[in-house]
Amino acid sequence: MKLNKQTYYTIMLLLFFIVSQFFILNSVAQQLQISSNTQPQAVDYLQRAVNKMEEALNAYPEGTHYPGRKLWAEAIDYAQKALYIDQNFIEANYYLALMYQYTNWYYREAEQWKKYLDLIKGTDLTSTSLQVQQNLAHAYYRLGSNSYQKGDYEQSLTYFLNSIKEYPDLIDSNYWAARVFYEADDLENSLFCWERVLNLDPNYPRAQYFYDKIQASIKYGKQAYNLYEQGYNYYESKNFNQAIDSYREAIRLNPRFAEAYYWQARAYFETGDYQQAIQNYRKVLEIEPDNAKAEYWLKESQRQLGAKQ
Repeated sequence: MKLNKQTYYTIMLLLFFIVSQFFILNSVAQQLQISSNTQPQAVDYLQRAVNKMEEALNAYPEGTHYPGRKLWAEAIDYAQKALYIDQNFIEANYYLALMYQYTNWYYREAEQWKKYLDLIKGTDLTSTSLQVQQNLAHAYYRLGSNSYQKGDYEQSLTYFLNSIKEYPDLIDSNYWAARVFYEADDLENSLFCWERVLNLDPNYPRAQYFYDKIQASIKYGKQAYNLYEQGYNYYESKNFNQAIDSYREAIRLNPRFAEAYYWQARAYFETGDYQQAIQNYRKVLEIEPDNAKAEYWLKESQRQLGAKQ
């Protein structure tokens, strides 16, 4: 049978449409790594939701993402439609939680992450997919952040540690676990987490500062070191008398705290009390005989005292 051109093109167009739809659904599943056994219409709605989410992230400036904005409202609506078709659609639950996160809808975000966790725990996906492990770790991390904001530090630490268990390289979970361990006075575990953060990213903001702070807190005592830092901040802002008070308290808690003696001496020097400066520099050298800075400033304080007399 011979086909005319119009019939031929109609058939070819129909075949192209069928094949293209097949590849679209497959590419959606590949792009989103769909593991759920769900209906194609639910996958299609989720793809639309993710497209709208990406469009919203590109369209709106940082700090202006709200669920009522047009693109976000459309993204959330598509994700909810996917879940209306299949409420156990794991990936749709994940992305809806992510949308609530981006739009700062914290209550709904926490509830959605819990739904996602309940679904994912009933599968063996975490043992077969790195992406699922990362998604699960992110869910635990966000629940940890939510608990931390509410002041429930014990629950937040549980979530952060679960996140690390699922995916040890999630740097934010290590960062916040380190912070919570510190606040709970568990300095050794805090130091361990800070070390992990620095191994993952040596330039992670303030990670080196906190690592050094925890090391010093272990060496001198947490409260003593906090008072020392407070004194240094006062010193830097030229509030020398307040600095002296803070250093004195740090020394009371740890009489072998050489750096506290040193900076208390510097504060006394700045106020013109060279006698007290001399006493404190001598105390530094008693603890650290090779401290060249203390030796220099001791001589300078003695010189100033002699000139004053």
